[in-house]
Amino acid sequence: MLRSLAGGLGWILPRFRLPVRIVAVLALVSMAVLALGSPEAYAKPVAASIIVDAETGEVLSRSNADTLTYPASLTKMMTLYMLFDAIDSGKVSLTDKITFSANAAGEPATNLNAKPGYTIQVETAILALVIRSANDVATAVGEHLGGSEKEFARMMTAKARALGMKNTTFRNAHGLPNADQRTTARDMAVLGVALLRDHPDYYDYFSRSKFSYRGVSYATHNRVLRKFTGADGMKTGYIRASGFNLVTSAHRDGRRLVGVVLGGSSAASRDKHMIDLMAKAFKIQQGTGDVLVAKAPGSAGPAKAIAVAAAAPAAQPATYDDSVAVAALAPVVKPATQEELDDLDTATTLAAMTSVSLASAQAKPDDQAVANVWDGQDRFYGVQVGAYSKYNPAQKAAQKATATVPNLLADARIVIDQSKTGNGGSLYRARVFGLTKDAAEDACVALKKKRTDCLVIQGDSNVAQTAQ
Repeated sequence: MLRSLAGGLGWILPRFRLPVRIVAVLALVSMAVLALGSPEAYAKPVAASIIVDAETGEVLSRSNADTLTYPASLTKMMTLYMLFDAIDSGKVSLTDKITFSANAAGEPATNLNAKPGYTIQVETAILALVIRSANDVATAVGEHLGGSEKEFARMMTAKARALGMKNTTFRNAHGLPNADQRTTARDMAVLGVALLRDHPDYYDYFSRSKFSYRGVSYATHNRVLRKFTGADGMKTGYIRASGFNLVTSAHRDGRRLVGVVLGGSSAASRDKHMIDLMAKAFKIQQGTGDVLVAKAPGSAGPAKAIAVAAAAPAAQPATYDDSVAVAALAPVVKPATQEELDDLDTATTLAAMTSVSLASAQAKPDDQAVANVWDGQDRFYGVQVGAYSKYNPAQKAAQKATATVPNLLADARIVIDQSKTGNGGSLYRARVFGLTKDAAEDACVALKKKRTDCLVIQGDSNVAQTAQ
């Protein structure tokens, strides 16, 4: 065991020249992380759902609706709510420009690959949050509205409480892993209804399926828009601790429903579960006897805006283009510098160097049977379809691969792996992870028939830590 551990830490020692006391503690902490890091050591994400009538606030179905879990990129729904508030109050306009700070530009994928100093128009930022689920944009918006990411998270939490989201706490604007960032299916439904009720003028953005920024076109992650008649919004989300999340709003026969599904084992199964729940809910007239939030402002008796939205024809999603990938990108981990490591405590140092988050590994959202969303080691395979000197060509190559073999790769995870070259440049490897070994091999066979170079590779569970 110790020999294996030493081998695993071998790459760290020459690179960072850590003090002996740190190395000793690292060995002990690493053994704990290794124990926690196995597929059997992760708590299974909370499986929860709720379907509500947006006009009456009546709960039509629910399961684990009040169990705490992680919002992932559903967080961006609150970021958008705050941005809509700011637009309505005159603090910002749709044509204003938001500048990416170094902090915002450094957020991992899914992102727009923005550089410090880049700007983005507010309206484009809205589309980037809804469609691309861009983490760098979320942070830039938060900093623009709150002055700092920390202050904006405080503002988000205060707004959540005011809306009746009593079990929700925000720690960032994007939804990337944070052990203290929690929510419930019920609270996400409250937020979905609040967006409809308080900001109906902006709801159309949630039905869009494409947008462009700096010459690059991006497509939506939300496939339910084209799979379920009447669906016209809202948002997807994913991190490993939460599983695959989705909030959907749909209009049929004069009724508008809002549904939440959390903890899906895959994007496809999450979407199917949502479609099944919504289809059943539209057929029933009487719910559980529960209301969305008792005594919350505008919850059980929504404002006129909900009725107006429910009466309006469902927005028609833009034509879907399968040539653009809809999978999220996993984060590109940047090695910590020695100066940064010196400022960190031992546990954080380990996490920075090994890309293992102790907080994430220890988080147990409920008492369900332990499992990993990738169903164990058999799904830690992927394919590599090229290596490039720039990020964008690598991204496009991976996107093209997922579109070329959609039956195998459409629900996998795009990963752009960055490494330094000898001349000081970078090499970007275009990869798609989250496959079984057989699926990866089959994908390569299919891609090679399409004259695309392909290599089967084996990764690990950390490739799944991203927000979509």
